[in-house]
Amino acid sequence: MGAFVLLVPALLVVVAGYAVAYVVAEALGVTAPEAVAWPGGLLLLVVTCWALWRRRRRRARGLGAGARGRAR
Repeated sequence: MGAFVLLVPALLVVVAGYAVAYVVAEALGVTAPEAVAWPGGLLLLVVTCWALWRRRRRRARGLGAGARGRAR
């Protein structure tokens, strides 16, 4: 049951990225939009994980949400 806590949100992010990339690829006239959509969904997952990891790391250092730059 614990695995679903992480897998379901990750799957939702991948599907959202897939849907957006598919629509964009179809609008641009790509002949195989699925070939663009899956990497697009996975790219969105990677970017989301990176942003969450960075946010968590900044909070662990004691920097607030509005702080910019490195802690000194």
